[in-house]
Order: sequence, then C-alpha cells, then structure tokens
Amino acid sequence: MFLLPHLLSATTEKYPDKDAVVLGESTISYAELERKSSQLAFSLVEQGVKRGDRVGMLLKKSIESIISLFGIMKAGAIYVPIDPLAPVARSQYIIQNCGIDCLITSAQGISDLFAVGETVLLPRKSIVVGLNKELSSRQRPGMECIAWEDIGDSKPVNYCQASIADVYPAYILHTSGSTGTPKGVVISHLNALSFVNMVTDFFQISPYDRIASHAPLHFDLSVFDVFGAVRKGATIDLVPEFLSTFPVKLAEFIDRRGISVWNSVSSVLTMLADKGVLERSVFDSLRLVHFSGDIMPAKYLRVLKKHMRNAAFYNIYGQTEANSSMFYRVDDIPADDAWKIPIGRPFPNIEVNVVNERNEVINHPGEDGELQVKSSTVALGYWSDKEKTSDKFVQEPGNSSFRSTVYRTGDIVRADDAGNYLFVGRKDHMIKSRGYRIELSEIELVLTSHPLVRQAVVIAVPDELIGNKIIAYVVQSEGDKMDVHDLSNYCYRFLPKYMVPETFELLSDFPKTSTGKIDRNYFEAKALISTSPTV
Repeated sequence: MFLLPHLLSATTEKYPDKDAVVLGESTISYAELERKSSQLAFSLVEQGVKRGDRVGMLLKKSIESIISLFGIMKAGAIYVPIDPLAPVARSQYIIQNCGIDCLITSAQGISDLFAVGETVLLPRKSIVVGLNKELSSRQRPGMECIAWEDIGDSKPVNYCQASIADVYPAYILHTSGSTGTPKGVVISHLNALSFVNMVTDFFQISPYDRIASHAPLHFDLSVFDVFGAVRKGATIDLVPEFLSTFPVKLAEFIDRRGISVWNSVSSVLTMLADKGVLERSVFDSLRLVHFSGDIMPAKYLRVLKKHMRNAAFYNIYGQTEANSSMFYRVDDIPADDAWKIPIGRPFPNIEVNVVNERNEVINHPGEDGELQVKSSTVALGYWSDKEKTSDKFVQEPGNSSFRSTVYRTGDIVRADDAGNYLFVGRKDHMIKSRGYRIELSEIELVLTSHPLVRQAVVIAVPDELIGNKIIAYVVQSEGDKMDVHDLSNYCYRFLPKYMVPETFELLSDFPKTSTGKIDRNYFEAKALISTSPTV
C-alpha cells in the first residue's frame, strides 16, 4: 500500500534535516513536517475524524497549510482546501455540500464564518491558527474551537492510518460550475500518485531543486508543486501572495531565492515579461518554466526566453479532472506573433482520443474534435453530483469489451502534421455570428499579438439581428498608448470582417480569479450589462 502521505515518510528517511518548506525566513525540515503532520493526524482522530471524512482547510498558503494537508490524509480523511479570499457564501456552500464537520482555519477565517447569519450550519469543530481568548469567548453553541498550538508535543510523532486503499479519495478541489455553484472534483490517492510519479520522473525533479509554489492549494497546479517536491526531496518555496501584484519583486524573488522550477498560469509570466524589468536579474538557477491556463503570447515568451537562458519552457495542458495530461516544449518561436503554441502530446501513461460530433474517434491531421483523456490520473468524479459525473466521465468510444473511463474535456483540438495537438477552443466558447462559426480564442490570439497589447478577452453577447455581438476588452502594455481605431484596423489585417469585434474597451488591468486566471465571468456580466437596453 502506498498513499500520498507515504511520500513524506519515505523522503524523511532519506533527508530528515533538509528544508521541506520555506516561507520568507521561516522553514520546516522534512523530519519536522513528518512529526507535526503525524501529531495533527492523531489530534484529528481524537476529535472524532474518521476514515473518509472531509476536513476543510480555510487557510492562506503557509507552513501550517502544508502540515494540515498531510495531517488530514494521515488521519485517513479527505482534505478540502477552501479559498480564504472567496466570498463567505462560497466557502459556506463548500462546507455544507461536502459535509465538513471539522475545519482547520485561521483566526480571520473563523471570524468571517462567525459573521454569517445564525441559521447557517458551521462545522462542529475547528482547529484555529492564532486562536485568541476573545475569539474563544465568542464561540457558538455546538462549535468547539481548538488552538493550533494545543495539537503539539504530547501527541505521537509517527502516525498514519494504513487501512485505506489507493483508490480512496485523497482530496476534493472545487472549480467554477456553469450553474454558478462550484463543482467538487474528487481525486484519489492513485489519481494523484500516478501523476506525481510520472511527472517528477519526466522532468527529472531532484533533491537539488527549489520549486516555487505559486498556485494556491485549492488550485490543481499545487499538486505538482507540493507532492512533486516531496516525492523527490526538493524544497518547496512558498511564493508570498502579495508578490503576484508586484512583478519586479516577483522577478527578484525567483532570482534571489535560487528557484529552479517555476509552475504557474500564463498570465503571471505575461505580467513578469511586461513589467518585471527582467534585465536586472540573471536567473542562473532557473532550469524549468511551466505555463498553463491562459494564452501565452509569443512576443512575451521571447522576452522570457531571452532573460531566462538556462530554462526549458513547457506549455502544460490539463484540467483539474485529469491533472496535467499534455505538454509542448517550446524551443524555437516563429517570427509570427500570432503563433498559437501547441498543447503538444500526451505525457507518458496518458492516452487521448479526439472525437467528432458523432462520437467517432478521428485520427487525421487538420480535423477538429473534442479531446478525451484516458489514464489512472482521471478523477473519480464530482462530489455528490451523479448527473455531472455521468456526463463528463464516460466510457471510451468504440470500446464495448470492457469498461474504460475517459474524461470529456469540452476542449476542441486538432492535430498538426507533426503529431502535435493544437487547442482550437472550448465547445462552450464556439459562437455563430452573421451565420459564421467563430472561435473567440482566435480573436484573442490576434489581439495579444499586437505589439502594444498585454492581454485580451473577447466576449460574445446574444444579438437578435446578427446572432452574437463580439466585444473585446484589452489591457495595454506598460507605458504604451493606443486607441480603439488602432485595434480595429489591426484586426482587419488578420481576421475576416465577420470576426472583427464590434466594440473595443481599453482597461488598465484585468480582474483575476483566486487561481490567477483571467476572470471571464466578470467580463461576461460586464458585457451583458453594457449591451442591455436602458429603461
């Protein structure tokens, strides 16, 4: 039997005194992480946590949060990370939907939950980092707050539930749902271990690596950062949250801390290339740069490669439901700034199918179809939602002899002549305007290739006359000035007339989700409001 927390135990035997996690000037060794997570696990069991219980983590990324996720799994429970910056109503929905009876949080987190109306059901027990007497005195009837400091030295230092199989859930990550409520993606120990073992070998992660952990723990990119580092005995260097809004300081952090592996959404690196003053840094230690999630404009990738000369750059494709499944190493960048970086080929131990609208597998270059992923990395399904699970986790097409589950990504792709896959767009982003089928990401790609554009989002709003009206939101590069006529003329140079947006709006910056991606829901709401008739 081998579970995610066993990665920590195995590495502790090899490198007990090595730094496991660093945050600023604070550090914790592997031996200490093993000891404290075992003590937390024992405390959770003492508090009534049983195998399969969901334990919430409402914490900012910290050394305590890393201790918590290992401690929860050692107790045989399932960790459920909750974004501490999310609206309280969203946090409350996750707590209630997952049946969370025990919560690990901060003094601020518990105060936020206390602020919710009296009718709201809260967890029965909370372990609180920074618990104070004033907060203790305000406890609600039926809810017990336990100080983080009270789970320490009197507990066993070697503790791990061994009575669960690797197909058992390890954690639940929540993604935005089309209905407005978050979807809980259930990942087993086997799902995560299959991915972690494969990807750490593929990228040759070693004890000499220092992995920057930029993604929050409720985002799937954190799985590589945390468990990939622990499997190989590397050091996890937690990126302070405020650095994401200060690109110059972020560049200095990567250089000064000797980061060797960087893994983030593309928009963070785009901002770094545009505003990070990279010529001030040397980045000698940086050997791997992974980017994913949003479009990475070729012009900014050139800037990054110019200043991060020792690094190999990889476009990583994946979803929470299947982990990272495909990769493309970017060596040469064509001169064309509108070049779309391929999502490449499947990682080892992962297969993909591309199916047409008749659910037939297609294999010819140039044909568009929906991508499906087949692997032991594919999630168990959505928590407490059989309908969504049966819709997205389906039997492999054409396979009638045995059950083989694939995940329907909803992404449209096509293969090129070299065998690399190209991302065409989302099924739900395909629109029709003036009778033409349009993929909005193609317009975004052209806009971001403009020399003065840093980011672009294109939204379609239903229109009675033409089917859909196209609206473009654009952020200019630092210090540059342009007007909407420049953008319109530029689009006419590269796009058919029917794909040129009717409206352009210039913004100073884009709102982001808690995972660092561009918040498209914000723009969809903004576009609808701007086009609604006034009364």
